Amino acid sequence: MNDEMKIIREVSYQAEVCYNDAVKLGEHAVHAIKANHRSQLTNLENIAESTFKTSDVFDYIKRQTARQADWRKPYSEQKDADSNLPFGERLRNYLEQGLKLRLKTIYDHLKIDDVTDADKQERRRIHLLLIRQIIRHMVVNYEYNVSLGNSKRREQ
Repeated sequence: MNDEMKIIREVSYQAEVCYNDAVKLGEHAVHAIKANHRSQLTNLENIAESTFKTSDVFDYIKRQTARQADWRKPYSEQKDADSNLPFGERLRNYLEQGLKLRLKTIYDHLKIDDVTDADKQERRRIHLLLIRQIIRHMVVNYEYNVSLGNSKRREQ
């Protein structure tokens, strides 16, 4: 198996391990953003898919959190440690900090150090690949719940 296929396999496996976290983030998005602003998450997904830098994803999340009150809503119905955080902060923290263990596992399995510039660049690329997977899962869960009207049921 070539190196790129090994990376794809490892990232896909770790994304699967993180699936429940992405579902919870999607549920938080339903609570915070509701059905009114679907384009905000679609834009996030588009940025994640088209960029070459993780910082573009983080900057979009920060901008939305600063501009949109919905992104600053916590989710008290979930009992996770991070559910008391506003949606934008929770998402950013998860993508920046929460994935560190998953990323370390990938780097260890693939034997990618952080010594050379090439290694560091490859680590950043792998981080972005994992972010893309998590955001895809989160947005799909958000869309699914919104389509079923779950955001309205939670408001009542």
